[in-house]
Amino acid sequence: MNRFVVTLLASFASVCLIHHAVAQESTKKNDSQVIKARGELFTTRSNPMAIPMPTEEGAFQFVIYGDRTGGNTAGLKFLRQAVDDTNLLDPDFVMTVGDMIQGYNRTKDWLPEMKEYKEIMSGLNMSWMPVAGNHDIYWDFRDPARPNGHHEANYEKHFGPLWYSFVHKEQGFITLYSDEGNAETGEKSFRENQLQNMSAEQMEFLQQALVKMESCEQIFVFLHHPRWLGGNYEGCNWPKVHKMLADAGNVVAVFAGHIHHMTYQGPVDGIEYYTLAATGGNISMDSPELGYLHHYNVVTVRENKFTVASYPVGTVIDPKDFKAEFLKDVETVRSMVPERVGDKLGIDLNGKVSTGYSIRIPNPGSKPIEVTIEPKLDGGWKALPDHQHVVVPPGKTEGMQFHFYRAGSADSDTWAGYTTPQFAMSTDYLHESARVRLPERFFDAEVTISADAELAFDSTENMCLNLRGTQSPRVRRPLQKFYNDSVRINDRDIQLPQGPFTVEAWVYPTKLNESRGVVAKTQSSEFAIFLHSGRPQFDVHVDGKYVSPKAKDKLQPETWNHVAGVFDGELAKLFVNGKLVQQLKAKGTRTVNSLPLFVGADPDGYGNPTREFAGQIDEVRLSTAVRYESEFEPAERHERDDETLLLLHFDKAVGPFLSDDSDDAASVLKIGQAAIAERN
Repeated sequence: MNRFVVTLLASFASVCLIHHAVAQESTKKNDSQVIKARGELFTTRSNPMAIPMPTEEGAFQFVIYGDRTGGNTAGLKFLRQAVDDTNLLDPDFVMTVGDMIQGYNRTKDWLPEMKEYKEIMSGLNMSWMPVAGNHDIYWDFRDPARPNGHHEANYEKHFGPLWYSFVHKEQGFITLYSDEGNAETGEKSFRENQLQNMSAEQMEFLQQALVKMESCEQIFVFLHHPRWLGGNYEGCNWPKVHKMLADAGNVVAVFAGHIHHMTYQGPVDGIEYYTLAATGGNISMDSPELGYLHHYNVVTVRENKFTVASYPVGTVIDPKDFKAEFLKDVETVRSMVPERVGDKLGIDLNGKVSTGYSIRIPNPGSKPIEVTIEPKLDGGWKALPDHQHVVVPPGKTEGMQFHFYRAGSADSDTWAGYTTPQFAMSTDYLHESARVRLPERFFDAEVTISADAELAFDSTENMCLNLRGTQSPRVRRPLQKFYNDSVRINDRDIQLPQGPFTVEAWVYPTKLNESRGVVAKTQSSEFAIFLHSGRPQFDVHVDGKYVSPKAKDKLQPETWNHVAGVFDGELAKLFVNGKLVQQLKAKGTRTVNSLPLFVGADPDGYGNPTREFAGQIDEVRLSTAVRYESEFEPAERHERDDETLLLLHFDKAVGPFLSDDSDDAASVLKIGQAAIAERN
């Protein structure tokens, strides 16, 4: 084996000695282990597919910032974020394309703006190169004492030369000054083409720089005004400048700013022309798709080629930020659900509503959160205002008030197309280093039938709940509101105390496949009755885990069965048709949640119904007591008493509403195409 390995590795030139030594050590450990080499790839596998190895060539990156046009807090925020992003990308250096400060002022105002910009840029871990723009140079035009060169002297004293060049890793870089104006009169303007010419002095510099860089593989040029775009630049001497660049033969790209709009032109005579939008400057619209955005360009330079990529500011992520405590805190905030304060929206028999609705937004996290809530309305609803916005400090609560209106109708179709009004909630987690946008979430306004309409639920018919059980695909998207067939009762309407309880229902399954919720409030907490492939199971979450007595036998399809789960503080018991099928030890405190209770489904982590039941359900009762201890004869119809927390007969619906026959009279709402039907 050793001889084979030595013979094999001898063919790999300089690599052989290293691999031979490794092979000898490997052979000592395991004689059956064979070392294979593919170029520089090392593996102990016997017959792997060859993997193409990366090309070894020199490469580096530099970053280009767009216009800052400073002076306002919002712009500085984007610039600071760009600095943080750039440090993570770790390029060799940063270029700019001018308009770093607001300018158009006198020295006493210009100097603080300069210091502010440089202070922010000093946060870069690499060098940065300035380019002069009109905002950096222009003086206050109202000042008769304006210097002939405007702020040119200040600029060169505090930023650097108006034009210059340098070589980095055999690549050339040239910065030009595009606001010389009329040197004799001191007149400057980017709106007059005769003032947008390169002077003879600067043209001579450019020629000398190009000669000095004849041996450079590639040359990149930077200036503020994109004179190749025409408009106010028509008639200037840019065509002459372009010819000099093209004749040099190694100028590959020119970058500019000023227009605050990302554009590309080229290649023109082998030169690619790029215009950046802004890195903190004003943008006329927020439309990244159309080139209006805060961004910076990342240029990757390789031998005789380069690529340019634009990064929106704030999109570079530091993986070291994702510490366990941060993720836990964000998850705590993400699971927050605003709470109703005061009355629900009371709707009458004609579907009419006109009332206020108050909610409060708690912040359970350790950082401030910024929350925007917007009513999402259909089915004849209106609301004022159309949105509200608050910042909630950590551990605090802020309130919001809306007024809802629905005209209603006395016609028979007053409930046609009815939907419950929703709120869309956008939340930003305000971390010190970045604003973290959390997924948009939706929650329903709480609506109930008004007190004077309660008599409409009176019925002598024996009906039940009918569900299709379509088992919609489980797409884990918190921003999607599901409308799978089920019945929902909000958590605040069924405050089950700690201690013994009984949950029970009559079920008539038409499908016995998959897991299907009968009565459920589970999510690593609470309780439920499920059918798992037709087998009943009772779950109760105590002392941090589920206790789940279950039946061995499947229910017969299309037959009525009574299923009851009982928790007495010591045991969890499952009864099927009055017979105890299993009991398990279950001592401890029940884990609670704020999710809704579903009949005919199970809530996901966002309160949406999943695991839909197929068939009919009737006589659902939740009691704050042990109803059954041994074998019993199930009642066809349950009666309420002092221990009844929820009792659903499903005998009649008023629009989407069902009646709770308990003393608490919870709001019970049909979801999707859940319907009231005659019992089979």
